[in-house]
Amino acid sequence: MSEEQAKKFIEKLQSDLALKDRLSAFIREEGFACTLAEIRKVEWDLMMTHYIAGLPASEHWER
Repeated sequence: MSEEQAKKFIEKLQSDLALKDRLSAFIREEGFACTLAEIRKVEWDLMMTHYIAGLPASEHWER
């Protein structure tokens, strides 16, 4: 997925409550008990860990 497509997906996810609900339902159906906000926080924390360690942020996203 291109960065532009990823940005459009995030924008749609933020504005489309039905999509957000379907994604949240999928997460629960797969057996995970977390919210989208918690997923974003973990992703942010991982990115910051890489930043503090001196790795470029792009290194994080490629893993």
